[in-house]
Amino acid sequence: MYWHSRISILFVLIWAPEYDNIFVMRRIFLTTLSFLAIFGFASQVFALDFTPPTFKDTSYLGKYVGQSVADPVIIPLGSYKDVTIKIKNVGKSVWYNTGSNYVSAYTVNPNYHASQFSGSGWISKSQPAKILKTIKPGETAEIKIKLYGNKAGDFKENFYLAAENKSWIQSSYFYLKIKVTPSRTSDLGLRTSASEDADATGNSTGGEQDQAEEINKDYGANLLAFSAREVYAVGGERVAFKVRYLNIGEKAWNNYLWQETGSSVSSSLEIASVSKVKTADETWLSQTKIIQEERKTASGDVLEITYNFRAPPKKGVYTARFQLMANAHTLDGGTLELPVTVTADAPSGYTEPVFASNRQLIQEPNIRVGLYKATGPVQFQSQFLYDVYSGEIKYGTLPFNELATISYFDGLYTFKSNSINFNARDPVKFIPPDFSNYFTLVNYDRHVSWKGAKNFNMYRGVMEFKYSPKSDAPFVINELPLDLYIAGIGETSNGAAMEYIKAILAAARTYAYYHLNNGVPADQRTFDVVATTADQLYLGYNSEVLMPRVVQAQQATYGEMVTYNTAPVVTPYFGHSDGRTRTWSQVWGGTDKPWLQSVEAKYDVGLRMFGHGVGMSARDAAQRADKDAWTYDQLLKLYYTGVEVEKIY
Repeated sequence: MYWHSRISILFVLIWAPEYDNIFVMRRIFLTTLSFLAIFGFASQVFALDFTPPTFKDTSYLGKYVGQSVADPVIIPLGSYKDVTIKIKNVGKSVWYNTGSNYVSAYTVNPNYHASQFSGSGWISKSQPAKILKTIKPGETAEIKIKLYGNKAGDFKENFYLAAENKSWIQSSYFYLKIKVTPSRTSDLGLRTSASEDADATGNSTGGEQDQAEEINKDYGANLLAFSAREVYAVGGERVAFKVRYLNIGEKAWNNYLWQETGSSVSSSLEIASVSKVKTADETWLSQTKIIQEERKTASGDVLEITYNFRAPPKKGVYTARFQLMANAHTLDGGTLELPVTVTADAPSGYTEPVFASNRQLIQEPNIRVGLYKATGPVQFQSQFLYDVYSGEIKYGTLPFNELATISYFDGLYTFKSNSINFNARDPVKFIPPDFSNYFTLVNYDRHVSWKGAKNFNMYRGVMEFKYSPKSDAPFVINELPLDLYIAGIGETSNGAAMEYIKAILAAARTYAYYHLNNGVPADQRTFDVVATTADQLYLGYNSEVLMPRVVQAQQATYGEMVTYNTAPVVTPYFGHSDGRTRTWSQVWGGTDKPWLQSVEAKYDVGLRMFGHGVGMSARDAAQRADKDAWTYDQLLKLYYTGVEVEKIY
């Protein structure tokens, strides 16, 4: 199933061509610079990290083809998710779905173990399902596995096909990476925040249910095949890759763009950590654009893309992300997330490809978000380790899932948990080893009526409990990298046009960055922005879970902002206008800002104003992206006059 561009000659000589998918029993250390292409697909080889079962009949041979849901398979806690696996019969024996030698999948590593994902529809706890029909040599079998999420977390489950009472099927191994997300969080009855609907103040698009809630059915893609599910390479090594996408939308693709979209350092979480990496190859059109062509792909037809990318130069584990666009639409289902393991640093003297740029990128800043003013004790809990500080003093490390309670009275902070107890005069901080880690504010109840019953009380990064003299009360503050904050913005729906979501997030990032660097000096404020629509509706980790396409848009626009005369500027946005947006001075007085001019919002004609009216109209932007195929940079340049969209970090 997996091949490497560095293949041992010994390996090639041992196995005959018809057995090109055999797994080796242990990692092969002898390497040469021999390139292998299988059915036109270059891919990567590595040994299994466990011992395969015994193959008694070598006439049974399989080849992994693909799966209906890309890894990680996301399942809400307590719910089911169906995944269909495709395995080609490349052996000499017929695979039956009935009789004494029927073919089914079994768990492996160890063999026949009871899967925690078993449930309704499984033959047994170690046997999820049979193939759907009898498969002759050369045909492709499908096996539908119904996964049940009974424990939150990130997992990997391993499977092999077997012919019952006959033999395990050689080279039919497949695995599923599975993320079970919390369906609800603890609610201990202390309500500290009312339902939050958007209003006419601040940057708000909330409540706009006339925006598209369903993903545009005209434009969709399904990943049929790709060179490898994982890549192993030396730093800086060129990786040749192919992908095949099926046009499952109702409209033909007249052109397409294949682009890099936020590759990053990987982590065990469903969203990679904030450190971004470069995977560009000199054959690309730019730092992010890879291939752009005029080519028609009718509905139901297949588009094949061949391209190169570079392994990041430093040893480590990464996620390379690529995205397919067609007719200026970001295709739902067109994102490829590829795990890349760099086995060694790039050779000395290696230089990354350079593309023309007039801007020196900065380091991504952190942002401090005022979540709420605490009127009583605050309860903190996390499935990750968190160090506990008061000022510069570390009081210990809070164990996994241990409940901590903090309170403030008359200048004194009190901390209580099973393992850590103290009183201190300095604010209390919970600091994780990785900013991607998240925590729950157990007795915080935060709901947004137009987003259903979800409680938005989980956040990534640092939590600080700090008294504010200005408010004469302690605040709960969330500090995290700016782009992880952007991933938790809840200003739009998950089903809106992707280019519109990208536009909203680029505007939100610019707005937040502007406020980091303007107004009250940082050392004189308790936090930078609030989590409500007075600034931007920030809902944190549970918003990421609820709206994964928003996270995709954040990754695709990582570090990009709206600039005027090369400087990021304030970028307000709102629900919808009455047909024209307003200038800054029309609404807030003072001196007009040249990038905030009145422009036509054609899809708002006939409506009453919802919001302040300055900057981007969310409804008009969503319609232009959906109906007129406008890209996110086109949208931003319409509503913000004379600007550019630039990568700042």
